[in-house]
Amino acid sequence: MATTTVMEQLAQVMVDEGCEHLFTLMGAGNLWLIHHLDAQHGVPVHHLRHENGAIGAADGYARATGRLGWATVTQGPGFTNTITALLTASRGRTPMILIVTDTSNLDPQRFPFAGGVQALAPEVLLDPLGIESVRASGADAGAVLRSAAQRARAESRTIVFVMPAGLDRLEADPLPDAADPAPIEAVPIDPAQISAAVDAIDAATAPVLLAGRGVVDAGAASEVLRLAELLGARVATSVPASGALGDHPAVIGPFGGFSIGETERLIAGSDVVVVIGASLNLFQTRKGEFTRGRTIVRLDLDPAAVAGAMTVPVRGDALSATAALADEVARRAARRRSTPHSDPADAPRIRPAAIPLPAIDDADRSEPARIDPRALAIEFERVLPRERRVFLDNGHFGAFPALYLSYRAPRSLIWMPDFGAVGSSLAASYASAVADPDTQSVLFIGDCGLYLTLGDLETAVRERVPLLVVCMNDGAAGSELAHMKDWGVPPEQAIFGYADLAALAAGMGAQGALIAETGDLAPALAAWDRTRGPLLLDCHISRAVRSPIYDHV
Repeated sequence: MATTTVMEQLAQVMVDEGCEHLFTLMGAGNLWLIHHLDAQHGVPVHHLRHENGAIGAADGYARATGRLGWATVTQGPGFTNTITALLTASRGRTPMILIVTDTSNLDPQRFPFAGGVQALAPEVLLDPLGIESVRASGADAGAVLRSAAQRARAESRTIVFVMPAGLDRLEADPLPDAADPAPIEAVPIDPAQISAAVDAIDAATAPVLLAGRGVVDAGAASEVLRLAELLGARVATSVPASGALGDHPAVIGPFGGFSIGETERLIAGSDVVVVIGASLNLFQTRKGEFTRGRTIVRLDLDPAAVAGAMTVPVRGDALSATAALADEVARRAARRRSTPHSDPADAPRIRPAAIPLPAIDDADRSEPARIDPRALAIEFERVLPRERRVFLDNGHFGAFPALYLSYRAPRSLIWMPDFGAVGSSLAASYASAVADPDTQSVLFIGDCGLYLTLGDLETAVRERVPLLVVCMNDGAAGSELAHMKDWGVPPEQAIFGYADLAALAAGMGAQGALIAETGDLAPALAAWDRTRGPLLLDCHISRAVRSPIYDHV
């Protein structure tokens, strides 16, 4: 009977734990693992051109699908090249496993390159950064990996699995029988907390709901909308929860730094905010502006007090806690309606008209061959297919597609700057198009971010992935321009000029088009042959329009 090596067993565990795509930059340390996944299991292996891209692709795959993402890189510099994308995934709470090899256990006298030059224990960097890791110790590596994968999935966590050199030749221990994952115990909802929360809402004159990522993870959208209808209240979403509530007329747009127009007015005029599964970070609250002096009814597994506000906590997951809150609101309303001279306003209600998407609130600042980025985003809303998934890279341009495009489904907007990294999203959007080619994946990225990650475009070209890359090209470092203006610094050092990125993409084998005015968009999309792979639209935008988020960061 043939023996099973640890590497073979690791490949089997990966398949058992749902590895349907592997994203990698191969090296000597992980080539046997990749071979076994391909030859023995037929798992599609996607080779990126930079380790950071391999991690970004696994991250984007997980964010787009809700499934566990898988990546592997080799030791030493292969590992250190992953750090930016790893931090992005970890801070974004992406369920992902990175398998990384480690040659620090080798004798540098015998292996001067792998055990000397490339030797670096990954924990040296991972531990200070707060990124969890587990280390294979030998023949039981398969069981260790299985446990890590189950935890990464259950806890929505990024875990690095460290694989020391030599496992490719080691005979594996038999895998113990897989135990069913322990059921997650539901947090009991405290009726006293529910009662106090409804008391606070009843005392309000202008309640607003905020639905966060917890609503998406718990599948609580229908309960949030039921609560909104019972209260006659509007619902804002965090950016990660964009689209989670569909086209319901209660939805008013993003809460926080991206709030403008009527959404901003409604939030600013609220006296109670019912926060469901949202982090309430400084950007989300505009440094406390949207919470200070208000009552915050907070539904969360850890409903921490909010500085500057009266916090009414309800401990529980988004689904159970929101359902319990809505039930109590409905009971009280029914009780009031059954009394003589009841107020018709106690009936379930919701304002019937949805708030339209924001419009340009001043003159269109387009000029010859330079498009107002607001007008460009509005035109994209008109010409893009309704079924789409939009990825936003980091940069000054990012507010415009966030604000002026609509999002009608969970995971229809993937906001990647959890670590604030420019160039965090090209590989992620590529992986989304790999996983779900029927939903149009669209990346909005700046020229600086595109230059940083051009190698990821080559992977999409090689695999003929139907990805739409929209470069919001201002020929400059747009964020720095905004800061320079605010701080009175001359802008010349941040202006680089408009290169022909469409020609560059075409030289790599992609399809490309220069977009100099909004009327160029529809013809360029109509001419795109999706079967031939990605299309890059080099959209030359004006530097004269300031992103609204820079008033809040």
